Amino acid sequence: MSAFTPAQLQRRRSSGWTPDRQRKFIEALAATACVTEAAASVGLSATSAYNLRRRPDAHAFRHAWDAAIDCGMRRLIDAALARAVHGVPVPIFYQGEQVGERREYPERLAMFLMRAHEPHRFGAAGSGDAGRGAAPADGDPAEARLADALAQIGATTDDPPSAPLRLPGPTADDGDGADPSD
Repeated sequence: MSAFTPAQLQRRRSSGWTPDRQRKFIEALAATACVTEAAASVGLSATSAYNLRRRPDAHAFRHAWDAAIDCGMRRLIDAALARAVHGVPVPIFYQGEQVGERREYPERLAMFLMRAHEPHRFGAAGSGDAGRGAAPADGDPAEARLADALAQIGATTDDPPSAPLRLPGPTADDGDGADPSD
């Protein structure tokens, strides 16, 4: 695991990327998965955030940024799964007035999620080879890294500004997360 230590800038400006602003930006990015919104939440622009990310001495900031985006992607996946399982309301109109509502269940979305989550049972997304995928791997290291990053990002709200944020390091294993006991 690597620690998120905010990039140390040569010229410190109270209106710039202070260590506290960097931490708050990463927390907002994890919550929203939107760079523009996260930057605005700390009073800075998305352009300045991308500029900081590109700095050679901002490796930890880039790593924290990537982990925050992974957290945001998990939320997107959860929302898509909820739509596939619970459906989406579609209004019913009669003579220009809404008279009711029905639920539609996006079957293509459900199939995409099933194939992405269990390619060994449903085939890889878009491949058409259901049941012919590899056997499920033990555990999902990406999910473990995500949970660790979320725990660490959430823990920083009460930390003093100088406390480092611990984020997971990259792993070589990209298992599909399926549990072979299911």
